[in-house]
Amino acid sequence: MAEHKPQVITTREAKRQVNTFGISLVIYIFLNQMLWYGFGILQRYYPSSLQGFDPELVIMVFFIAVLFISGLGLFSLSSKALDLDIRDYLRKPEISFRRMIVLAAAGIAVTYFFSAISSFFRFLFHPATDPYAFVGHFTTPMNIIKNAVYFLLFVIIRPWCDEFVFRGVIQRQLGHYNRYFGVLASAFLYALAQPALTDAVPAFFMGWYLALLTYRYHSIVPARRIRMMSALFVWAVTIIPDRLIIIPTVLIALVYLVSGYSLLGRKIDFHISRSGALNKKLWKTLLTSFTIILCILLFLGGCVMSFII
Repeated sequence: MAEHKPQVITTREAKRQVNTFGISLVIYIFLNQMLWYGFGILQRYYPSSLQGFDPELVIMVFFIAVLFISGLGLFSLSSKALDLDIRDYLRKPEISFRRMIVLAAAGIAVTYFFSAISSFFRFLFHPATDPYAFVGHFTTPMNIIKNAVYFLLFVIIRPWCDEFVFRGVIQRQLGHYNRYFGVLASAFLYALAQPALTDAVPAFFMGWYLALLTYRYHSIVPARRIRMMSALFVWAVTIIPDRLIIIPTVLIALVYLVSGYSLLGRKIDFHISRSGALNKKLWKTLLTSFTIILCILLFLGGCVMSFII
């Protein structure tokens, strides 16, 4: 029983722990911002620097490398430095197939709902948007290759890496201070890791939902599965030809119906208290840690760049 006794640490020690994973997060965000906006600058002003390579393919290949190096690699080192054993978070909880479908439908609904809200701001301010216009077009060998790499990146690799980073390491560490704080704060940091405000809004709410699931099942496996299923659903809807627009419309409506029924029928009930989630001392400790300040500055820089490029 003694090994489970809560430990009391100072604010300085808590900041040291935050900065331990925060360094990896700063590098992760910086590299992603460089990829997102750096390649845009090269493509617009110095196209010859790409040596004739397809810029969309190049950015996706580099994105995969960044996810493995700064995501899995650096955060694995951070977890070791924090003496954070996340093996328990990698176990597979017993969840029925039917419940998994319900949870995935809710995740997809969250993504679409808040993406729709973000689309309104895209319409008003015209920030930079995803450059992957080739998705669903299989007319040339290069487009086929790019579609395959896109699927590998966004449906498999990114969900796998992101859940390890934000739910496996960051939420687990912040949850040591207060488990409800860990849920909300990890969603906040997940939003900061996005390239622009219009991406951060749906990311925050999706991150919050996934963090609740991780807390509920004490595992990142359900969150990984839902991220993959959501990405697969979005990809499948995207590649449907415009002449068959009725199909994605029906699918999205079905997702909302399943989610609404589940919420009304209380089939999704996490029994989560808000106690501690808004603890002022914990938020002050987090937001005054120098690495988190750098993350916020990088995010704000990305927001500015999204309106320039």
